[in-house]
Amino acid sequence: CDPLNATLLNGTAAHALDFDDMTQNMMGHPSVAILPGLLALGESRKSSGTQILEADLVGFETAGKIGRAVTYAHHDIGWHGTATLGIFAAVAAGAALMKMNAPKIATALSIAASLASGLRTNFGTMTKPLHAGHAGRNAIFALFAAEEGFSANEAAFEKKQGFFDVFLGPDTAKPDLALAAWFHPPEILDPGLCLKLYPSGAHTHPFIEMVRDLTSRHNLAASEIERIDVLSESSRHDHINRPNPKSALDAKWSIHYLIARTLTDGWPRLDHFTDTAVREPKIQELMRLVHASPDPALDQNWSDKYGGTVIITTSSGTHHRARIEHMIARGPDNPMRDEEVESKFFDCARRSLAQGQARELYDALNQLSDIPDITEIMKKTRSP
Repeated sequence: CDPLNATLLNGTAAHALDFDDMTQNMMGHPSVAILPGLLALGESRKSSGTQILEADLVGFETAGKIGRAVTYAHHDIGWHGTATLGIFAAVAAGAALMKMNAPKIATALSIAASLASGLRTNFGTMTKPLHAGHAGRNAIFALFAAEEGFSANEAAFEKKQGFFDVFLGPDTAKPDLALAAWFHPPEILDPGLCLKLYPSGAHTHPFIEMVRDLTSRHNLAASEIERIDVLSESSRHDHINRPNPKSALDAKWSIHYLIARTLTDGWPRLDHFTDTAVREPKIQELMRLVHASPDPALDQNWSDKYGGTVIITTSSGTHHRARIEHMIARGPDNPMRDEEVESKFFDCARRSLAQGQARELYDALNQLSDIPDITEIMKKTRSP
């Protein structure tokens, strides 16, 4: 498989479970945009594990810095940062691995500016993970084109009708933030890389966490609950208010399904995202208890745009309330324990690899910086 198609396929597959890492400034998922292309390039060049890691850091830094420049308004307009910003991260990472010179890097980034796309309206469909694969594939194309002398306007970001104007609006971006204090501190440390606890849209996680907390703290059984109200910032409400999810992918963004599944199984797991699981009669019954509403009070000064309020009303008329105003994931302040990372890895890997092969891959990844040739790792990812 050539690097372009390998990147497209692996990037799409990597994002399909909605279980991949996140970072705040990028407003999306960095690794699914950066690593598939980086690994494809690395395999063709027999790059070392250390070279891959160093290039990945460059890509991560780029994603965060451009994310700071476009601000959260880019996300609110309707762009999917994993794709629209991830493409530049993937270009920067690939350029670092290829040791491209500055003029060619500028050209590759400018080509990528014309190839960037990804709409949030496609969340909950097969097209959402395609955003990641498409961004990575187009980044590799931009690198190859620039390497061969293809031309582009090197002011494609800041020029009138350039990326900042078109994807954000004239005079709205803060381009100085894209250039300020690179690696001081590194974006991968501040705000850091966050690992998902649940295989669903990140905006749903605070509400899952609140339901888990309230039902545990007050010892509530599903049979005792009369109603669950979910109040969120209005643009988040538009994505999580899916009372009748049409598919397993749609259910990953349905707060109704996710809360129903939390009531029956403790929290949503990978095995719960099949069309059959979504249609279970008991789950459908519990979904009708959940009522999602926008809360205008959350629209003002809502800096990180995550969270909201959950109110559980019991059949006896008691109200239990919780509120979270931040992303729920395992990041620098609360990292996953080694055993949690291992458990998550094998839960994913067992779907395509035998147990022994998955163990070999896990052990090799833990020694990535010592691997002299990344093809050693890539061979272990292939099903027998």
